[in-house]
Amino acid sequence: MLKAAIIGSAWRTPLGSSVGKVVDRLLAGERAAAVNARFDASAYICQLAAAMPQSVAPSRNARFLRRMGLHAVAVAAEALAGAGIKGSDRVGLFFGYGGLRAHWDDLMPAFERQEVGGANAWNCGLDLLHPFWMLQHLSNNAHAIAAQELGARGEGATYGGANAGAQALGAAIRALAAGAVDVALVVGYDSLIEPETLVELAARGACVAGAASPATPYDINAAGFVPGEAAAALVLQRPGEGECIACVQAQDAADGEKGEALAGTLARLVRAVAQPGDVVDGAGLARPEYDAQERLAAAQVTGDDAALCCIMSAMGQIGAASSVVQTIALAELLRRRMLPPIAGLQRAAGGPLRPLMQAEATTARSAIGLCAGAPGLAGIIRVELA
Repeated sequence: MLKAAIIGSAWRTPLGSSVGKVVDRLLAGERAAAVNARFDASAYICQLAAAMPQSVAPSRNARFLRRMGLHAVAVAAEALAGAGIKGSDRVGLFFGYGGLRAHWDDLMPAFERQEVGGANAWNCGLDLLHPFWMLQHLSNNAHAIAAQELGARGEGATYGGANAGAQALGAAIRALAAGAVDVALVVGYDSLIEPETLVELAARGACVAGAASPATPYDINAAGFVPGEAAAALVLQRPGEGECIACVQAQDAADGEKGEALAGTLARLVRAVAQPGDVVDGAGLARPEYDAQERLAAAQVTGDDAALCCIMSAMGQIGAASSVVQTIALAELLRRRMLPPIAGLQRAAGGPLRPLMQAEATTARSAIGLCAGAPGLAGIIRVELA
């Protein structure tokens, strides 16, 4: 299976922005779940969130991008600079984001005073919309601005959906293998903590209810995940063309389900990518039946005794950013020869794989990361030390 070498990375996560310090917090078993810091969510079913603490740096592009898009451009620039790469016709950009969501904080003021029949619509609120509102919501807007800012004019694309990070990684790896680009910059960003997203998650029973600290994924009392957000970037090149942190493989799948992808879809990805002895970073949906099926699917390839960790237990579900964040975190953890506990795990459910209750040393050189989301989307990455 095709792979690419990792030569740079950057992120913004609910646990911080420094790769080293965030991994320290993962190993300490910290959780970012707290009362939603973005807005007053006391009237919502899901009142907890794993919000990013970072504010957006001042930018001339603030007219054209919303908060998460600005973070995406920032991590793209940071990752490329950290890798010592300058933009050119041979640097390609591959973006993955959660999908087109028209935010309520824009639309509610614009429509709450509208008249029946739509008469006088402009003066009744549409004039409140930002002049660049449509531009801010273009699916490839962050990609276009990053390309302009960084001078990255090579082949690339923008992908949408809960597994868009895996899609973008897979496309970047194929482009490198085909010689279409010499360097690929992959960015994944998403937020599941805004009002319109929380309503949808609650409607299908995916997120945890209330404001009390919830049971974690793979716990016998798990009852839904904590929504989170993140932006992350990877710089990739062809293996063997210089020093690298690790190598990564990626694949995505869809099965047409209205909710999260079936466990059988994850099983198909595991069979295609995983190897015996791989560490498993689980999708962490925190639904006992689904968690059990996921563990069984992974163990059929990795072996029943493979270690099970879950980055999403610490950061919350981060949608399209999942595969990129997992790649960065697993590469650093394997390099340190340490694995993190499942944050907050109290009573691990029975089944195959070994859910980690505390950080442990490892001799493993490879790990897989799974992600799943609606509608029927799944992704997998495999990281192996160089």
